Amino acid sequence: MKQALLILGLLLASTSAYAQAWTCSAPGMISGSYDGGESAYIHLNGFPTGGTYPVRKQGKRATGTTKNGTAFTCAQK
Repeated sequence: MKQALLILGLLLASTSAYAQAWTCSAPGMISGSYDGGESAYIHLNGFPTGGTYPVRKQGKRATGTTKNGTAFTCAQK
């Protein structure tokens, strides 16, 4: 049982560390996050909330476009 909890804890920690290994940027961005998957969360200035947008991932870089046409980039640290 202790081994199962240890493994679960390590998996959660590694997933969290992986998500933190990316930084997103865009003109007027308030916040953004990306975990290496198929989409990124981007919140732009002038909008009450952000949205999740598909990305094109190429190695340590993922790019996408928000609904209003703002291009964003997420890069792995």
